[in-house]
Amino acid sequence: LVTAGQQDLRMRMRDPVLSHDLVSMAEPVSKWTGEPQSVDEIAPMLKEAIHVALTPPYGPVFMSMPVNVFAAETEHPGDLSVAQPATGQASEAQLTELMGALARSERPAIVAGDDVTRFGGFEALIQVAERCNATVYVEGLRAHLNFPNRHPNFGGRLLFEGSAVRKTLAAHDLALLIGGPFFESVWYDETREIPDDLPLIRLEQSPHRLNLNFSPDLAIAADIGDTLTRVSERLKSRAHGPQPAEKIDPSQHPSWDALPMSAGRALNELASALPDDCVVVDESITAYPDVNNAFDFSAPHHYYAGRGGGIGQGIAGAIGSQVAHPDKTVVAISGDGSAMYSIQALWTAAHHNLPILFVILANREYRVLKHNLDIYRARYEAGSNRPYPHMDLDGPAIDFVHAASAHGVKGARVERPEDIAGAVEAALSSGGPALIEIAIAGKQ
Repeated sequence: LVTAGQQDLRMRMRDPVLSHDLVSMAEPVSKWTGEPQSVDEIAPMLKEAIHVALTPPYGPVFMSMPVNVFAAETEHPGDLSVAQPATGQASEAQLTELMGALARSERPAIVAGDDVTRFGGFEALIQVAERCNATVYVEGLRAHLNFPNRHPNFGGRLLFEGSAVRKTLAAHDLALLIGGPFFESVWYDETREIPDDLPLIRLEQSPHRLNLNFSPDLAIAADIGDTLTRVSERLKSRAHGPQPAEKIDPSQHPSWDALPMSAGRALNELASALPDDCVVVDESITAYPDVNNAFDFSAPHHYYAGRGGGIGQGIAGAIGSQVAHPDKTVVAISGDGSAMYSIQALWTAAHHNLPILFVILANREYRVLKHNLDIYRARYEAGSNRPYPHMDLDGPAIDFVHAASAHGVKGARVERPEDIAGAVEAALSSGGPALIEIAIAGKQ
């Protein structure tokens, strides 16, 4: 529930300072928006807002708060208690049809969305995948860890183009989509993600998404955790599962000893120095593949990231993650460009003395924008002899150690990989928030 103060409604025809149509501003990014016009509307409107927020698929709601309305008194405070809507069980007929399709499939693919973890299906999905030898993929953008990244059944992250997703799924004879919008693309592609002849099953917590973008052959709106648990208990294991992929030794990469160090080297050193059960808040963006290779994410709620494609959530998101996991080491991994969107969150960490380790991968550029410009020029044949416009963060370079100090957070800059472990040890032993700026190579 997001709230924002609004000007006195009695002044709205005068175009007063700080006045605007806040409801219209919030509508594109909210599930529900409202602005009470009288004090007696506050309680029922709040109740409705909370109910909508708690109804799957979850999402933010917004209320504008006019100063004169909220300063008034009411004799009807209302009841703000809201029961969280319950999702029913899948029927026996639906379970039978789902299990029959999985049993008949020789090469099933499962795409796991955030609702798998949000609604308690993480462990059950592992068992389902193992018992029917399914390859499990995750969305390109996700907020949660929805399948262990080193499990032999893990197929990796799907790309952001329809043709690329279609090529991946074409290797399978069944697709099961669970708990997500499916699919969020960056670039227009007339090729649809699901091959025409591929049987499609969709399991969602809410009927709202069942036919979003695709018409499945079997659609189930039911409690995801309960459904996956019941399926896992009834499926018979197949004789031969996939073999674990051969682990690649990152030290054999040609850039391993280069300076400035590669993102891969930096993240391998960082992962080695951190506790195994740390919580990672990831906004590494272009370094995501290196995060995935360096860390062993095996439990739900040990990994958080951002949906929607915007940047700037990592530093601020770590605040909420630490509050949610007070007994865990929380590490925020952010690019330097992303960090500048919400760098003031460091002050909040210092103010509340939250023991968060902020790691800034500093390549002094908006690297993701450079990659996107490369793709744009190639897709639209927009060749150019110009460099990347306004995408570098030098002249002057940003000093994140001094920026952290200005917000009350101790910081250190590391330029050599062998110094990362010591910097991490010092940061974690401080008992409060700390920042490490790691100098990494930019786009070649």
